[in-house]
Amino acid sequence: MNAAPPRTLVGMNATTSQPADRTPAGPAAPDLSSLRIAVIGAGNMGGPVVRTFLDAGAAPTNVHIANSTPASSQRAAAELGVQAASREQAVSSAEVIVLGVKPYQILDLLAELRAQIPAGAVVISLAAGTTLEAIEQALPEGQPVLRAMPNTPIAVGEGAVGLMRGTTVSEDHHAQVHALFSRAGVAVDITEDQVHAFIAAAGSMPALGYALIESMIDEAVRQGMPRALAADLVQQTVRGAATVLRETGVHAAIARNGVTSPGGTTAEALAEFDRQGIRAGIAASMAAAAERSRAMSGD
Repeated sequence: MNAAPPRTLVGMNATTSQPADRTPAGPAAPDLSSLRIAVIGAGNMGGPVVRTFLDAGAAPTNVHIANSTPASSQRAAAELGVQAASREQAVSSAEVIVLGVKPYQILDLLAELRAQIPAGAVVISLAAGTTLEAIEQALPEGQPVLRAMPNTPIAVGEGAVGLMRGTTVSEDHHAQVHALFSRAGVAVDITEDQVHAFIAAAGSMPALGYALIESMIDEAVRQGMPRALAADLVQQTVRGAATVLRETGVHAAIARNGVTSPGGTTAEALAEFDRQGIRAGIAASMAAAAERSRAMSGD
C-alpha cells in the first residue's frame, strides 16, 4: 500500500463536511400507504420505480401495473408483488400515474388516456426527450405534471433521480413525489435546462461505471487473480471510494492526493491513467451522452 488514509478524512466536523440533505425541508413525509398508484409500463425503469415506491411505504394492494399486454402485466405484477390491471382500470382511480413507456410513445399514450386521468392526479413521466410543456399540452389544463429521470441503481436503493416540476405542481404534490422516491438513493430537483447534464452525470453513467469496473476486473485476472476474487475486490474498492467521498464530503482530488505516495505504485498508476487519456475519454463520453440527450429533445 502507498499511504495511510489522509488525515483530512478523520475527525472532520460532521456539521460542515456532510453532503447537503436533498430532501425538501418542511413537515414530516406524507403517509404513502393509502396512495393509489398506476404505472403504465413497468419495464427496465418502471419496474425499479415500483420497487422504490414500495420501499418508501406504498401499499402493494394500491399499486396497479398496466403493460402492453395482459400477460405482460400479470408477469410484472407477480414479480413485483403488486396488482395487474388494464390501462383504463389502473388510471381511472389513481392519484399518481407513472408513465414508463418509450419516449416516442408518450404523447400517443396521453391522447389515449386523457379522458380517464382524474383531475388532480399527479402524472410522472420517466421518458427522456419529451418536455414538461409538451406533456402539459397533451393533458387537461391544470393537470400536475413532473418529469423524473432515474438511473438503474435505484433498484437497490443506490441510485439518483432528477425531478423536474411542472407549472401546476403544488407543494403537497412536490412533497409526495419526493417521498415516493425517498428510498431511491438521492432524489434532487433540477430544471429542464439541467437535464442533459444530469443524464451525463447520472442517467447514462452507470453503464460507464460498469465498463470501468469490468476493465479493472479483467486486468486483475490477466495478472493472475481468480475472477471471483478480482470482482469482489474491485467492486468493494469502488464502493468504498464513493462512500468515503459521500460520508466525509471531502473533495475527490484531496482524497486522491491523500492516498498517493511520492514515487509509489498509486502515483505510477495515476500517471499512466493520464498518459492513456482516460480522464479525457470519460469527459468525452459524458459530453456525448449530454449531446445525444439534447438531440432527442430537439434542443
